[in-house]
Amino acid sequence: MKKKALTQIAFEFLSVVFAVLLALGLNSFKQNMDLESEGEFLQEKIIKETKRNLLELDSVLITNKAFFIQLDSLRKTDKLISDQLNISIASELLTRSAWDFTKASRSFSYIDEEFLSEAAFLYESQDYYMTISNQMFEKLGDMLLTDPDMEKVIKLTHYYISNLNVTAENLIKTYQEFLDRYTQSISEEMI
Repeated sequence: MKKKALTQIAFEFLSVVFAVLLALGLNSFKQNMDLESEGEFLQEKIIKETKRNLLELDSVLITNKAFFIQLDSLRKTDKLISDQLNISIASELLTRSAWDFTKASRSFSYIDEEFLSEAAFLYESQDYYMTISNQMFEKLGDMLLTDPDMEKVIKLTHYYISNLNVTAENLIKTYQEFLDRYTQSISEEMI
């Protein structure tokens, strides 16, 4: 009788332990699925943010190229005409909130490493563009306040717009390559 009771107690104990381990395993599986789903959501947010930034930067580049042509022609004319310069540089604040949120998320480790690596490069390139843009406005603002000689302003603006446009073109190329790669791969995964 004692042996039967001991066997029953052991069986009930193992049943409870098995049930607890199964519940923990299922809970862990569900949490992993939730984190993977959140990772996919964050990846899509980065892609959407990149698309938005690409459109913004593309319109900025169009405006700045036209202004660069105007500056180029002013550099070749006489001083009287160049005194009538209207500075019309386009700039846009490129966002990075999706990237910052992704880095802070618990699902960060569930996102494809290659995607994260390329996204990090993309945002570093974007930060470089924003640094160049900020420096340009800072230097031009300082020059206009301290030495508003239009010939110098035109030369400096021409130099900065040239650098800014090249940097913007490189960033647009980086955006486009990133989007070509990851919008295609996401579409293929959904099929």
